[in-house]
Amino acid sequence: MTPEIAGLLKATGHQITVRTRSGGMRVAAVWQVLMPVARDIERVQIVTNSERGSEDITIWFAETFSGSLNTVLRQFEKMTWVATAELC
Repeated sequence: MTPEIAGLLKATGHQITVRTRSGGMRVAAVWQVLMPVARDIERVQIVTNSERGSEDITIWFAETFSGSLNTVLRQFEKMTWVATAELC
C-alpha cells in the first residue's frame, strides 16, 4: 500500500482488523459477531495479500461509539479460523 493510500484509510474512531490465511475468511461469521454494533460501523475494507498468504477485514467504528469493542475482539479471538484479531 502506498503512503498516500494509507493516509486515506486512517480512521477517526476505533477499528478492528481480523486476519485469516488465504481462503479462510468467513464473512458471514464476521457479520454475525458485528450485528450488535452494526449501527456504529462507518467503513469496512477487505484486502487479500497473496505474498503473505492472508486476508484481512478491517472495520472502522464511529468516533462516538460508546460500547466496548473488547467484547467483539474476544469473540473473534475465539474463532479457530482467525489468525489474528486486533483493536487499533
